Amino acid sequence: LPVDRHGVIRPDVLEAVLREDTALVSVMHANSETGSLQPVAELAALAHRVGAMLHADAAQTAGKLAFTVAELGVDLLSIVGHKMYAPKGIGALYVREGTPIAPQLLGGGHEQGLRSGTENVAYLVGLGQACAIARGDIEATALHLAGLRDHLWGLLNEGIPGLALNGHPSRRLPNTLNVRFPGVSGRDILARAPGLAAATGSACHAGDESPSAVILAMGVPADEAIGSVRLSLGRGTSGEDIEAAAAALVRAWREATAGGA
Repeated sequence: LPVDRHGVIRPDVLEAVLREDTALVSVMHANSETGSLQPVAELAALAHRVGAMLHADAAQTAGKLAFTVAELGVDLLSIVGHKMYAPKGIGALYVREGTPIAPQLLGGGHEQGLRSGTENVAYLVGLGQACAIARGDIEATALHLAGLRDHLWGLLNEGIPGLALNGHPSRRLPNTLNVRFPGVSGRDILARAPGLAAATGSACHAGDESPSAVILAMGVPADEAIGSVRLSLGRGTSGEDIEAAAAALVRAWREATAGGA
């Protein structure tokens, strides 16, 4: 489905393409690159109207935002461990009671017959503990990270004329900031800021020099989209980290633009 300039699916766009034989609608709860949140509850209601199920990919939101499957109205919801400090290689799928779903793997009938194979108990415990920790202070942590994110945006905006924000200005993840540097490529910016760990897209596409398909889908011209950089914060990020990162990025942009003049 197409998205608007903020990278958000409009409910009327989904409504226009739904058919009586539509079986499943799958949507990210939040985009991995921009952090923009999708109106999942509205999309789910529309899907259910024609008898379709809705799956939400909550890899980015689980552990960062407070929500329930009841509020979202989803039939299926997937989460991953490494986005909330659990081990890499573990995830979970919520299946609403009564949702028809075929087994992913056949065999011994593990996991209620849906995915046979011996469970990785240590990783399961890690995911459960990570969820418990996140749930304990999820709202306070989200508020703290959003404050740091906005401070970083303010510092960058002050030091870089023409800097632009990718994504929704308010309805987005508290820890994600995606910006477009004017006149340079994001890859060049990061090459000039070696002390900073960031990417020009999601981690899944690290090393790709072409403009992000996510940013292009939002209507950003390719020559501008190439300047995009995704910055993300974590529980351990401090105010000092924000100040240092902003200084490094502003310095990198000035060097890059001076070098190209």
